[in-house]
Amino acid sequence: MILNPLYRLSLVLSLVVSLMSSPASAESIRIATGEWVPYVSESYPFQGAMGHIIQTIYERAGISTEFGYYPWTRGYQMSKEGIMDATMPYYCSPEREVFFYCSLPIVQGQQVFFYRRDFQFDWRTIDDLAGLNVGATLGYYYGEAFEKAEKDGLFKVYRVGKDETNFLVLSKNRIHIYPQDKEVGYAMIRRLFSVEEQAEFTHHPVPLHTHSLHLIFPRNSARSQRLLTIFNAGLQKMRDSGELNHYLEAMSRGDYERGMVHIDKPAEALRVQLKNVSDQQSLTQEKQ
Repeated sequence: MILNPLYRLSLVLSLVVSLMSSPASAESIRIATGEWVPYVSESYPFQGAMGHIIQTIYERAGISTEFGYYPWTRGYQMSKEGIMDATMPYYCSPEREVFFYCSLPIVQGQQVFFYRRDFQFDWRTIDDLAGLNVGATLGYYYGEAFEKAEKDGLFKVYRVGKDETNFLVLSKNRIHIYPQDKEVGYAMIRRLFSVEEQAEFTHHPVPLHTHSLHLIFPRNSARSQRLLTIFNAGLQKMRDSGELNHYLEAMSRGDYERGMVHIDKPAEALRVQLKNVSDQQSLTQEKQ
């Protein structure tokens, strides 16, 4: 018996969709994280841009991802002890690498100075901040040069308990500048202020410092090196193809905050294709 070509194709597509949709592999990776908008958030689609990137890479390798949200110190310790398979997002310091394998950089986190557009501000060295009123958050470390200049009285630092408070104080011209991660800062501005008020803020392009953000894996877990290799390979492919920029640009635009992010799921695409084939097959049979 000779099968109709469209029918043969529909059978093949049905098999592929079935394989992709079924839990053929029970393998999963458990990742500890915390709220750090806009990089990662439990309230965002796909856990935010970094979660989206990680999910996509492991999904393509047939591994499901599970995110657990914990206080940062607890999630870090759970990962260090191998209770969780990985944690993110983290800088990779020599001290941290004693206990963890670090992935390739996912994104470069830049700490920049935010200021109001009606204030004339420029800087190249820490001495250029002399005489300014600078906002800061209690418990944060802003780098050796900044901390030394603060101690020496080069500028006046006003430390408050919450990052958001610094932007509110900045909006009232009570401080001149405020150092914050660029993406985090603009996410806060979008959340705290109206569209008209958001336009009052900008940042200086010279960063106070730059650190890459990583997914990190505990060295005491037998799975870590394999999971790291899979992730690094997938991330490199994303970077080479330009796909990685798609996620990061969506983050910068605030798409994850507004729930406007979409993902192309291979299984869903095949279902649509299968439906089209079936519809075409039915139409052919009707004509016959």
